[in-house]
This record gives sequence, C-alpha cells and structure tokens, in this order.
Amino acid sequence: MQKKLTLVFFFTLFLCTTFLPIVWMFGNSVYEEGRFSFVYYKDIFLTLKYGKVISNSLILASITTIVSCLIGVPAGFFLAKTNLPLKNIFKICFFIPLIIPSYIIGIAWVNLLGKTGFLNNVFSQYTMLSPESISDFIYSTYGSSFILSINLFPVVMLVTEYALKSINPRLEESGLVVGSVFQVFRQITFPLIAPAILSSMMIVFVLSLSEFGVPSLLQVNVLTTQIFTQFSAFYNEKAATAIAFPLIVITFVLIMLEKIYMRGKSFEISGRSSSNSTIQYNITWLNVVGITFCTFVMIVCIIIPLSTLIFNTKTLSAYHDAILLARNGITNSILFGSIGATFLTFIGFFLGYLSENIRSRLKSSAAIFIWLFFAVPATVIGVGLIKLCNRPEGIFQFIYGSLWIVIIGYVARFLPLSSRIMANYLKQIPQSMEEAGTVTGASWFRILGKILFPLQGYGLIATWLISFMFCIGELGTTVLVYPPGSETLPITLFTIMANSPTDIVSALSIIIIVMTLLPVGVFLVVSKYLVLKPKLGFQ
Repeated sequence: MQKKLTLVFFFTLFLCTTFLPIVWMFGNSVYEEGRFSFVYYKDIFLTLKYGKVISNSLILASITTIVSCLIGVPAGFFLAKTNLPLKNIFKICFFIPLIIPSYIIGIAWVNLLGKTGFLNNVFSQYTMLSPESISDFIYSTYGSSFILSINLFPVVMLVTEYALKSINPRLEESGLVVGSVFQVFRQITFPLIAPAILSSMMIVFVLSLSEFGVPSLLQVNVLTTQIFTQFSAFYNEKAATAIAFPLIVITFVLIMLEKIYMRGKSFEISGRSSSNSTIQYNITWLNVVGITFCTFVMIVCIIIPLSTLIFNTKTLSAYHDAILLARNGITNSILFGSIGATFLTFIGFFLGYLSENIRSRLKSSAAIFIWLFFAVPATVIGVGLIKLCNRPEGIFQFIYGSLWIVIIGYVARFLPLSSRIMANYLKQIPQSMEEAGTVTGASWFRILGKILFPLQGYGLIATWLISFMFCIGELGTTVLVYPPGSETLPITLFTIMANSPTDIVSALSIIIIVMTLLPVGVFLVVSKYLVLKPKLGFQ
C-alpha cells in the first residue's frame, strides 16, 4: 500500500506540474465569453495567416536534423569503430555543444558572421560574398539551423556510437570474411543501427522544432517566437495557445510514427550493452579520414565559438563588470537551479521507478507519455503556468509572483528528462534486491532507505548535476514566468544583449558556460572517485 500510494502521489504531481497547465491553457483558448469558440484555430488551419511561420519551423527542424545526422553519424562511427588518437578528447569536446545553452553558441557565431564580425570581413574580402549576404545568412532560418546543428549533433553521435558498440560482433566478422569494410557497413552494420539513428533524428527534429532561444536571438519568425510575441507583446494568450497546437500535434504524430515503425521489429543490438568486444577497423586511410573529420568538427563547433567569446572579452575588467551587472542573476540561477535540481532528482526517481516497474504492456505507453512532455516548447509551458496560476480565485495564486513558479517551470520542463535518467540507472538494480527486502518483512519506505537509495547514489548524483546544468541555462519558460527581481543569469543576458557592449555580453556568456560545465567536471570527479573507492578499500 505504501508503494502504490507513493507512486500515485508522484505521478499525480507530474500531471499537476506538466499536464494540467497545458490542458488548462488549451481549454481556456476554446472558451470565450461563456461559449466555445475556435476562431484562433481557424486562423491556423483554415487560412494562410500562419503558413509562413509553420513552414519556417518545419524547414528549421528539417535542415537541423539533416545536418546533425551528417555530422553525428560519421562522428559516432569514427569514435566507435576506429582507433583514433585522442579519441577520448574528441568525445569530451563533442559533448560541450550539447551541454551549453544553444543561444550561447548563437551569440558567438553572430559575433563572427555579423556585419562587423571577423569571419564576415575575411569571407567578404577573399570571396565573392558581400558582408550583407553573410550577415543575412546568420540572421535567417538557415543560420538558425546551422547553430542548432552544432548544438544537437552530439545527440545523433552518442546514439550512433552506442548502437555501433552494441552490435553483435559475430555478424560483422562473418561479413568481413567475404566482403570489404564498406560492404559490411552498408549491408550489415547500417541496417542494424538505422532504427537507433532514426530515433535520434526524431529527437533532434522535435527539439529544434520547440527551440526558442536561437530563433529569438536571430530574429527568425517560427512558431515558438510567435507564441512568445503573441503572449508578451500583444497579451493574446488564446492566440499563443492556438499557435502552440501544431507543435504538440507534430510531436505526438512523430512519436506515434516511430512507435508504429518499431512495433514487431527485432534487432541484434537489442539487449546487449556496449563492450570492449566491438570490432574496430585499424585501417590507415580510415583513421586519417576520421582524425581529419573530427578535428574539423571540433574546430568549427567548439574551438571557434568558444575562442571568439574569450577574445571578445578583451580584458579581465569585462568579467568584473559583467559579474556586477548580473550578480543578482548569478545568485538566483544558483539558488533556483539547486532547488529545481533537487526536486527534479527526487520526483524523477519515483517516476523512473514507476516507468520501469509497472506491467510490461503499460511500460512503453507510460514512458512515451512522460517523454512526450519533454518535447513541449518551453514557451508553451510558460504560458500554461501563467494561465493556471495567475487567477485571483485560483488555488495556485500564491505560487504566481514567487520563486516557486520558476521552480515549477524547471520541473515541468525537465522532469521527463530526469525520470528517464533515473529509469536507466534503476535498470541496473536486480529485482531480487528489492524482493529480498520484501521477504524480510521490511516496509517499502525502509527498502527505499536501506536498499534502493544507497544503490542509486551514483545515479542520484548524476541526475542532480545534469538537472542543475539544464536549469542554469533554461530561458524559454523562465523569461515568461519569472517575478520582478528574480531574474536568472540567462534572463539578464537576454535583456542586455541589444544595448550592452560586446565584451560584457561575451563575458556573461563565458560565465554561463563555466556555470554549466562545472557540474560536468564535478560529475567526472565523483565518477572517478566512486570507481576507485572500492579498489582502494580492497587494497
């Protein structure tokens, strides 16, 4: 009974923080002046008023997905299947664009390709391109796709690498007996990893479709920026809600199509974790191509944008001025991020446990239902929370205007992610461990405290650090819901970008990068300590 009541409570909490605001928002958008009205939805589906906005969103997501795949699949292949020198350094560096907020990468490339940017001057001087055409590129749908591809290609890379390492090596060994490396990859390896690549492409498509920061920075008119404009500039929350509807529908259709495609399929990589038995091709020309490709990607995606931000700060006084300007935002980001990460870890544990321990026929549906909300645009969640909480007669009025609406925004945005991380760690605990506690007559709370929590120490730390990292960089929801005086560091950066000197903006960007990457460093240190601790104890 304790177990059931606890899991029901946390699932209800999940519904209240994620599902309820969205349902309330959509319900309110079709009810006006005491009757049902679909006038805002007619503008979307029966007229061409928002046709350009929808097409821009689909073009942005499609190009981003294709480019991310063209970068991520080869990168994953070279990391998994070749003996590249500096392989671990490449892998760590390729993580960085995924970890830091996408709008930071956008700021760096705007500084490079804008009208006064260094690369703009170089390209316009030594090519046929004019400074205006280069600047127009970065401030366009294609420029947004370029930035988001840098940010999201690691998703495809990681999935590809894991899938390649999970292939049964006997299949490739049999192919190599009668064919070349290229033939084996084309006829055996690629068909086996294609479903995994397709899933990663769907994730990239959905995430780029729901992206707000980069299109807002580059002034690209897509659905997410239109939602923000309708709500914050025109105070038309019903139109903002109606514009959000296509995003929800597209996301749901993609997830359903993927589920249908995967249904009934069986792949050799299923159920086999990556191991050192993976076949690696020690071929000179392949290693040369791999090192060249990975070096080029690292230069374009990491070295150039980060070095640009560092060089633009010029002096240490820029960091001093930036800290003075944003000290309130820095304090709030650390405070709100810590509280949000704690809630995300605690609630995510129980949601992850629920998704892994319910009946098998419901497990897939529950996981899809929870994961679906991660694809909901941040601006949609922000509008939903405001509509739910900002009502004088509502029971949630006390939340509106306090820091808790920001915390709830974090939970609504990232709870699907934290629960998925915890579910993956919970898979590693044998069911027999919990059953042993039950046999001894221990209550479920005692089993949690004595067995599950101690065994999940590593997973809890990892989930907290990852959640904190995402909370620090969150912009789309926070920019709508934050109370006066409670701005976070991304809000401060978003506010001053237009009117502050480049060195101050770059210094603030570097501060956000450091605050985002610091949890990763802590995680790596903790991971190494937890691995070495048993060995030292044994000695």
